[in-house]
Amino acid sequence: MRLIHINEVIPGIKVAKPIYDSKLSLLVQKDTALSSHLIEKLKQIDIRHVYVEDDISKGIILEPMISDTLKLQAITMMKMIYELYDQGQGEKSKQVREEHIRSLRGIIDDIISEIYSQYDKKYYSTELMGAEMYHYDHAVEVMILSVLIGKKMGIDRERLLKLGMGAILSDIGKSKVPDHILNKKGKLDPAEFDQMKKHVEYGYDMVKELVELSPLSRQIILLHHEKLDGSGYPNGFVADQIPLLVRIVTICDIFSAIVSDRTYNNRISADVAVEILRSAAPAKLDSDIINYMMQIVDIYPPGTLVELSTGAYGIVINNNLSAPTRPVLRILTGEQYEEVDMMKDLTIFIKKVVSRLPKS
Repeated sequence: MRLIHINEVIPGIKVAKPIYDSKLSLLVQKDTALSSHLIEKLKQIDIRHVYVEDDISKGIILEPMISDTLKLQAITMMKMIYELYDQGQGEKSKQVREEHIRSLRGIIDDIISEIYSQYDKKYYSTELMGAEMYHYDHAVEVMILSVLIGKKMGIDRERLLKLGMGAILSDIGKSKVPDHILNKKGKLDPAEFDQMKKHVEYGYDMVKELVELSPLSRQIILLHHEKLDGSGYPNGFVADQIPLLVRIVTICDIFSAIVSDRTYNNRISADVAVEILRSAAPAKLDSDIINYMMQIVDIYPPGTLVELSTGAYGIVINNNLSAPTRPVLRILTGEQYEEVDMMKDLTIFIKKVVSRLPKS
């Protein structure tokens, strides 16, 4: 199994994971052979990546840390919450919102339980739907990453739950930002950026009276765009003025945005995303938290195509948990495949992730 771009999909190839539409209804079942018509339909609804089974990925298994079923429950709940807030029903919908927050907390608690049951896996994001679902999927990804880092840092379960709630709701204020700004292709102009920055205050105003949401979670929503050098917003806080849980969500928010398909941008590989974060540390981002992220994120998930320093190409089979940049590879040479453990052959290194093999 491997993840490929929709433009690389050929008729007859079988999908290895189900695909869902914008209503979170099952669109394509696992093991479905894609026709030309179905491929075009997927493109039309902005599905950009799909999991497939093919010859070079035969036998490669992707076992997500968080089950797809549980992740879909969280995405479904976030979609409901976004749409409810977007209706602007005011006080008369407060009780409904409290009930949604309670349900959301239950899902996050289940996700934390699943995380506690995993001892030998690193996390990678699973692609289940199109780019138009980015905001809901992004919210769930930020929550999962934040909880994973928090657990790695030794934060207790009660605070992990508060961290997760703040993380998943951190961008709820974007439901009040006009779509033409939210989904604009290209750089925002100063006026548009000022409008975008208001989403943290919009979000805080939406949740500040919810008794089901802790003050720590509300703090995350308001402050998750602050930077250590004072260049962030809304308050321009610096260094220790920014709480630890907020710093965690800030980094996870940036990382998830970089590695995700959005309506106005295409995803970047996880290894490049980590380097982008590192380039912003320690001036803007917390270096220690980035180091913890490196310990929990699988930067080369099984099925990833890579170009090697030797000029050869390979596909990742498994990862070495203690050395994330040196996985076990299936080297692709013509019709022959050679398995290489990069921990045992230190003469080669990964040059870059590639989306396709070169044409012979």
